[in-house]
Amino acid sequence: MVDKSFILELGKLLIGAAWADGTLSPTEVNGLKELLFQLPDISGEEWMELELYMVSPVSEEERQRLLNRVLGRMGSAEDKALALATLGKLVSSDPSGGDQQTEVVQQLRADLEKGSSGFLEHLRRPFRQILNLRGQHYTEEHDRESRLEDFIKNTIYFQVTMELRDRGITFDLPDAEIRKLCLAAGLMARVAGVDHVVDSVETTVMGAVLKRHWALTDEQAQLVAEISHHRIFRGLDSVRLVKRFKELTTRIERKEFLHCLFEVANAAEQTSFEEIEEIRIIAKGMDLSHQDFLDAKLAIPREDRKGL
Repeated sequence: MVDKSFILELGKLLIGAAWADGTLSPTEVNGLKELLFQLPDISGEEWMELELYMVSPVSEEERQRLLNRVLGRMGSAEDKALALATLGKLVSSDPSGGDQQTEVVQQLRADLEKGSSGFLEHLRRPFRQILNLRGQHYTEEHDRESRLEDFIKNTIYFQVTMELRDRGITFDLPDAEIRKLCLAAGLMARVAGVDHVVDSVETTVMGAVLKRHWALTDEQAQLVAEISHHRIFRGLDSVRLVKRFKELTTRIERKEFLHCLFEVANAAEQTSFEEIEEIRIIAKGMDLSHQDFLDAKLAIPREDRKGL
C-alpha cells in the first residue's frame, strides 16, 4: 500500500513545478486540480493542505526538497508505481497535445526511474502547456465547485466518473441514476466491510445487485464494486451516504434496497453480528421501520441463511 505521506509529497512536487516561473493562471490552477484529483485516497483535509501550496509561489529550494524526497522513495515498488502512473495522467485526452506530451512523459518516467535531478528541468517547460490543455475543460466556476464537492463528499461517484473517462466506458443512464447507484454501492461496501474484511464473494454479489437493479454490464458493475470496495477502508462517511441515498430514493426503493444489503451480508461464509447491526443502523437512518428491517432479513430462505 502506498504511504499517504508520499501521495502528498508527490502532489506538492507537481504544484511546486507548476510555480516554476512564479505565476499560476486560473486555467493552470484548474488543470492542476484536475490532475491532482486523480491521486488516490486523498481526504478533504489533505486536499486543503495541497490547496495551500496553490495559494502562493513555491521556492526553488522547496521544489528541490520535494523532488529529493520523492526520488528518495523510488526504492519502494508501490511509491514508484504511483509516481509513474500519475505521470501517465499528464497526457490529456485533447488531441491538440500531440506526440509532444507523450515524449515529455517518457522523459519524466526515465528521470524517475534513474533518480535524475533533471526531472524538474524536463517538467518545467511543457508543464504549463499541459496544465492549460487540462484546465480549459473546467473553466466554469460551477464545474470546479461541483467536482470539488464530489471529490470530498461523494468519492465513489467521483472515482467512477474519472475511471469511466479514462477507460472510455459509458453508462447509458442519467447522471442522477449514476449517483444513486454509487451511493448504493458505498452502502453495500459499508455492510461488507464493517467487520474489516470484504470477501471476494461479497464483491461479486455487490456487482450482481448493480447489474440487476441498474442493468449494468459485467465491466461496469465490476468497476463500481471494486472502487466502492477500496474506498470503504478510506473513511467513507456512512451517515452522509445514508442521508443522500434517502434523498434520491422513494420509501419503496429503500425497502427493496434493504433486501440487497442482507443479500451482501449473507454472501460470505458466516454473517457477522456487526454486519446485521450496520444494516439496522442504515435502515433507521433511511426512516424505515424495525418491521421493514425484519421483513428484509427474513426474505432470505431459512436454508440459505448464514448467521442471519
